[in-house]
Amino acid sequence: MTRHPIELVGLISPYRTSEASAQPLPYDPAFVSELARAYEAAGYDRVLVGQNARSADSLVTATWVAAATTRLKLMVAHRPGFIAPTMAARALATLDAFSGGRAGVHIITAFSDIETRCDGDYHTKDERYHRSREYVQVLRRMWSQAEPFDHKGAWYTFEGAASEIRPAAGAIPVFWAGTSALGLRYGAELADVYALGPGSVAQVGELVSKVKAQAATHGRNPRFSMSMRLVIADSDAAAWDRADELLRGVEARQAAHGALGRDLGKAAQDTAANAAQADDAAADPCLWTGLTRATQGRLQVMCLVGSPETLVAALMRYRAAGIDNFLVTGFDWLADTHRIGTQIGPALRRLAD
Repeated sequence: MTRHPIELVGLISPYRTSEASAQPLPYDPAFVSELARAYEAAGYDRVLVGQNARSADSLVTATWVAAATTRLKLMVAHRPGFIAPTMAARALATLDAFSGGRAGVHIITAFSDIETRCDGDYHTKDERYHRSREYVQVLRRMWSQAEPFDHKGAWYTFEGAASEIRPAAGAIPVFWAGTSALGLRYGAELADVYALGPGSVAQVGELVSKVKAQAATHGRNPRFSMSMRLVIADSDAAAWDRADELLRGVEARQAAHGALGRDLGKAAQDTAANAAQADDAAADPCLWTGLTRATQGRLQVMCLVGSPETLVAALMRYRAAGIDNFLVTGFDWLADTHRIGTQIGPALRRLAD
């Protein structure tokens, strides 16, 4: 199959500090637009606007990001089940039209039952995946169908659904995540981009292969995204010194303020187990799971550590395993964004051509 070009993806943060900072700073709307412009100036292609049970609204935040930039594309995290898919389709199409065709939606079926129950959703994980599948099907029909239509499904029933606004390109790319059996099955069927969490090259490659095999049965060839934090410095030795400093910062912050991250029950345990397996299996000496283990999986902060040259080589191993979209961020938001975008992004694209 034809390989997709590389896309460099960032993460929008409303906080000027990272997890390793001694004292967290308050939510800062001005920093959201400042960071978005920094990603665009550094050559990033897209940014994820995340969502969890405590975060600011992702669609509103994405509109703020779009207004602050001119070409940066969006990957807006969105949880099915809380607003009707017809309304979501119109909201996303509006964002796409206002931003000049830059919208993308990341379907979040939910990392944890604890998260969904915060907002009153007590459906099982399997039920949520069934619902998400129908939700995406409705989104796409809303974007493509000019005439009003009725729908009667397992999760949604409505009459005369229509939209006066259309996505600029006729559709909006759908990102999908999930590694359960249903997550893989429906993602292979629906995803334009299948988003994977961090892991070793072996772990990521195994998941890519599974999704590709299932997607082929639908005649599809999705892109693949992987998230990874980068600890970057002038040399490998300096980068590992920085990693040690980050770990000390996380440990000090936990000692002073309590456990970092959110208690996500089994989901956090799975994250910690995945990190332990990555350590055991990784042939890559750049891979570091120290922060994940230090927080018992409450933070997904698996890292690659090294100089720009070392990190490019490490990321190219993931490229060989099937990754097209690299969601890579650092710990000093502005400085690391500039360095990753200008020293790693161009080299990745050149080597991938």
